Amino acid sequence: MRAIVLVLLAACASSPREAVPPAPPPIPEPRVTATPPVNPVGEFEYATATPDGVPLKGTFTVRGSTGAYTGSINAGEFGIFPITEVIVSEQAVVIKAQHPQGPLDLRLTFVGDAFTGSWQLGTDVGEMAGKRVK
Repeated sequence: MRAIVLVLLAACASSPREAVPPAPPPIPEPRVTATPPVNPVGEFEYATATPDGVPLKGTFTVRGSTGAYTGSINAGEFGIFPITEVIVSEQAVVIKAQHPQGPLDLRLTFVGDAFTGSWQLGTDVGEMAGKRVK
């Protein structure tokens, strides 16, 4: 029995150490870079179309600070509508305005100074896109 133990010990001692891997490399820490919420203050131009498909270009301006934003949406020949509320969540912005036909809502998603999104006025909806100009 003692001979078997000695043979096993000798076999283990003579095996190459290269087969045993070194300690595993450390797992890198994830790097999370927070993107600050979009600043809705400024002047913006947009393009959309009416429900009848008529192209429409306009501008909107947002002034103020969190909780106290004001401004207006200029839809050219369709009129200028006062902004009543602006809600910012990360890169998404909801702009609510008064329109003679009821509440007008813009739902925008920003990437840098450009945005895409949609508008809703009663049962009418449409897509829009635009960018910050100031």
